[in-house]
Amino acid sequence: MAKQVHRAIYIALLCGLAVSMTTSVFITNLLWVLLLANWVTEWNWKEKFAGFRHNYLLHAFLIMAGVHLLWLLGTQNLAYGFFDIQKKLPLFFIPLVALTTPPLSRRELSLVGISYVGTVLVVSVIGFIRYLTIPDLPYRNIVPHISHIRFGLNICLTLFIIAYALICRPHRPWLHLVGTVAMLWLTAFLFLLHAYTSFIIIVVTLVILLIAFRHRLSRRLRITATLSVTAILAVVASFAGVYIHDYYHLQPLSTVNPLPQLTENGNPYLHLHDGLTENGNYVHLYVCEKEMRQEWGKLSNHPFDSLTSTGYTVYPTLLRYLGGMGLTKDSLGMTRLQPNDIAAIEKGIANPVYLRPGPRKLIYVLLYEYENYRCFRSVNNFSVLQRLELWRNAWQVFTQNPLLGVGTGDVVNQCHAQMQQNHSPLADTDLHTHSQYLNFLLAFGLIGFLLIVLPFIRAIHLHRLCYSPLFTAFLCILLISFISEDTLETLAGIMFAVIGTILPPKASVTTQ
Repeated sequence: MAKQVHRAIYIALLCGLAVSMTTSVFITNLLWVLLLANWVTEWNWKEKFAGFRHNYLLHAFLIMAGVHLLWLLGTQNLAYGFFDIQKKLPLFFIPLVALTTPPLSRRELSLVGISYVGTVLVVSVIGFIRYLTIPDLPYRNIVPHISHIRFGLNICLTLFIIAYALICRPHRPWLHLVGTVAMLWLTAFLFLLHAYTSFIIIVVTLVILLIAFRHRLSRRLRITATLSVTAILAVVASFAGVYIHDYYHLQPLSTVNPLPQLTENGNPYLHLHDGLTENGNYVHLYVCEKEMRQEWGKLSNHPFDSLTSTGYTVYPTLLRYLGGMGLTKDSLGMTRLQPNDIAAIEKGIANPVYLRPGPRKLIYVLLYEYENYRCFRSVNNFSVLQRLELWRNAWQVFTQNPLLGVGTGDVVNQCHAQMQQNHSPLADTDLHTHSQYLNFLLAFGLIGFLLIVLPFIRAIHLHRLCYSPLFTAFLCILLISFISEDTLETLAGIMFAVIGTILPPKASVTTQ
């Protein structure tokens, strides 16, 4: 009877964690501690030890914990080192509980899965309502209590869970209708979140799954899946090609030669030939700040020199917006602005294309980041270029400590010291690596990195974990996210990582 009670509590706590991991940091911390307490009070140490002995996945997690502890010996910032281990405690203890507890039955796994998928859908709806009702809400804050990047990872996994459920239940039309609508909704919501890396993760994971499990599919389904993935890649490539062409195809104002020197009102133009291009126009041609300032005062109560919600003043925002519309930056161009354009500029929207979330906006944002780097070597406030700058800086730190790294607690200090030395534009930020792989390499060197990675590879091979399509999808999402995100540096990322310990079926978690 006591064993059944502990089992019921275990399932309830897992369902609670499936709900709280995207909704509440406090409740998540409370529930994983209760999960550990339930495991301890269950006793039954003989069975737990038997589960531990041959569970190589659990060994891998414990070895990773050991590396974190051992590399404290080489760190100078012990306080941060202990803090780093403390925030990773769920990463070590939840697998200990999950992998020494009898695996979930199909019904139990369905309960946890429904809790998880349902919560992701509800949170996305809440985020959409916040987007519609809160003025000037930054896209990073659309989803409360969790970063938009981490929530994007949860959406990726949710999409594959729904797809897996639909494939396993081919004769339930109502389920396919609901599932298809949910998948379309979540995919659209990723655009709202600006979670562009999530789209890359989805496409790459789809390709890997198709290659890895093509032999399990019927000939008809295999052909359908291949054509679908090929069509997706072709559509993405076509749209990207069209958008890039449109972005760089020069509009008439940018091809005039010689350029006019005076506005229609007789004021001088400023033409800066720096080459910065946006929407087919050179941003810094046809500029008359005097007329822009005068006309703006007539059109808006928002002061010309005040900051918008993006941290830039009205002037550079207005400059780009007028250029994006193919207008001169003078009184004549200002008269072409509509009330919705004025409202957008006041919110800090610098390009009329940005008014509509979608693939065009995604491509244009990336191209503008590239243009700024090409012309001015600027990376500030540009997510992709910031990552490249951080990776370059982190790699320099790694090459100075290639074998043993800098220690568990010194990654942040060493990265910031290197950025100061390099006079990096990110030197005064709190950013450091933005890559979990680089984070591990910096902290533990090649030796520690291999001590962490090789046991996981061994466990995945011996337990045949990649024989499960759902686990393979989860693993692809997680490992791809490690490239551009320090996923394990936040509780939301850690909780996402440990989901995998409950996904494999019993046959995949124990040796045969």
